[in-house]
Order: sequence, then structure tokens, then C-alpha cells
Amino acid sequence: MHGALAIPEEVCSLLADVDTFISQTLKGENLSKKAKEKREVLLKKIKEVKASYPQEFQDKELEDDEEPESSLSSPPDSVSIASDRYDKEDEAPSDGNQFPPIAAQDLQFVLKAGYLEKRRKDHSFLGFEWQKRWCAISKTVFYYYGSDKDKQQKGEFALEGYTIRMNNSLRKDAKKDCCFEISAPDKRIYQFTAATPKEAEEWVQQVKFVIQDMESNTIPEEEEEEYDDVGQVSSEPLDDIYEEVKEEPVPSKAEVPRKPSQEKVTIVSDGKNTDYANFYQGLWDCTGDVPDELTFKRGDVIYILSKEYNRFGWWVGEMKGTIGLVPKAYIMEMYDI
Repeated sequence: MHGALAIPEEVCSLLADVDTFISQTLKGENLSKKAKEKREVLLKKIKEVKASYPQEFQDKELEDDEEPESSLSSPPDSVSIASDRYDKEDEAPSDGNQFPPIAAQDLQFVLKAGYLEKRRKDHSFLGFEWQKRWCAISKTVFYYYGSDKDKQQKGEFALEGYTIRMNNSLRKDAKKDCCFEISAPDKRIYQFTAATPKEAEEWVQQVKFVIQDMESNTIPEEEEEEYDDVGQVSSEPLDDIYEEVKEEPVPSKAEVPRKPSQEKVTIVSDGKNTDYANFYQGLWDCTGDVPDELTFKRGDVIYILSKEYNRFGWWVGEMKGTIGLVPKAYIMEMYDI
């Protein structure tokens, strides 16, 4: 009888993590025959310990059974599902700022999104140091979720004040060249691993773009001319009020600065049928150099969804159901409003 003894909660949690790692994570690994035999022995011993202390481990199993079914719909993960019990504490914002809960599919102005491995703040036991997370940059905030179907983020942080760099010292395995970290003075350091070095570099460039855009102190909206002569009446004759406009040469796309590539643009364009001010037409033929650029011909109608990157010479437009980047020098207003 063990009625007078009780296993500390930390030991129970640790044993549950070990059990999950051995029974689930190692299940899909290509183990040697000797390793498989050792795995079975450990599982048998863990089962015997649980049977000796049914009260302690029965409570743990009941807690696990009460987890929402949505957690089971997450994509395959090399990390133990049992480690999710620590997410709330580990992934809380270090600076105390808390953004409202938002579903992954409801994020707006997503500049980059995809699965990354996120390093835990408190490096845990065995394989729990890195956790697979669906990450997204929405405007100036970096969000991370358990999967792209989650109704609420596991954590987030504003990119303002942070810097980003590649860091191949975070891991010693084959993915050491796929790592990058986002840091700021007196704030938590966030470390991630991408699937490939190229993808990691894309994340670094996209975050750098957002940070530089915030530091520029420039509002990326179309500039409007100011007139100081309102109400003044000129006494000069009005004979030559029209100016002859010379046809401008077709600009080279090389002259239009290119912003870093973005994986996905999600912008709502409801009510555009009456939004005449944002209808433009092609001024010259334009062939997209990369998949996220629109290809159009002179006279094609393009609906402008966003001028967020006006300072770079690019807008986001939609034509025939396709959304992409448009060099603003290649289009002109369709309606004179």
C-alpha cells in the first residue's frame, strides 16, 4: 500500500512527458531492434509505476481527456503533445502586453506565414525544447499557433524595437543553418527553425522589412499636394490654361524598387463594385517576374486593394480573381472622380 506516500506533481508531469515521448514520438522513428526492445521495457516499467499509484495518475489522465478535440486535429508534430500543458506559462508575453485572441484564419494583412519550430523559453526535458508552431506576420505583430486551424494564438509579440538575424549556434543537428532569432534589449529572445536555410532567410528578410518600415516614420499612403492659394483670384489672363503633355516613356521595372517577397496576401475587398476611386487600368503591358506579381496588358482593369507599400512603388491589386503586387508606375486611374 502506498496510501501514506504521494508522488510530487512535478514527478508525475515528468513521467507523463517521458511516457508520451517514448510511446508517441519514438513510435514513428526508425529505431534499431535493440532500441525497440529497450523502448518496450521502459513502457512496461512506466505502466507498472502508474498501476502502483492509480490515484495520482488517474487524475492526470482525466485532465488530459478533458482537453478540447481541436488539439487532435493539429498536424503531425515531432514534439510531445503532453508538453502543451506548459504552453500557457511558457508562451505568455514577457513584456506583459497581451493582444486580443484571434483565429489564425482571421488574421489580416498577412505578410508571411508557415510552420516553424519554436524554441521553448524554459528548455524542457528530452524532445520538448523545440515545438512546431504555425507562425504568421500580421501587420507589425508576430503570431504563433499550434496549427493554422487554431481559433486562438498561443502567443504573439509586436516586432517594434526588435532585431532579427540568422543564428547557426542554436542547434547542432542538420537544421543548424535553418535557425534565426528575434531579440530586443530587456525583452524575451524568440528563436525559430525553418525547414530549409532558404526559408529561414525569407523569414529574416520579411521581418527586417517590417522593422525598417516602422523605423522609417513614413506613413505609406499616397501623397497629396497641398494648395495655399485657395480663395485667391488671379488677375492674369486665362488664355493658356492647358499644358501640352508629352507621352512618357515606358518605365523599366528595374527602376521600381522591389520589396521582399510575401507568401500570402489576405485582404477583404467587399463592396469594390462601387469603389470607383480604386479602379485602375494598365498603362503599359507588364509581365510579373515572380509569382506574387500580377501580369496584365495595357487597358486591363485592376482593382487596388492596398497602397500599404506605396513608398516602395508597389500596390496590391486584384484582376480577374488573382491578387498580386502591381508597380504603380504601370497603371493609371480609370475614373476621373
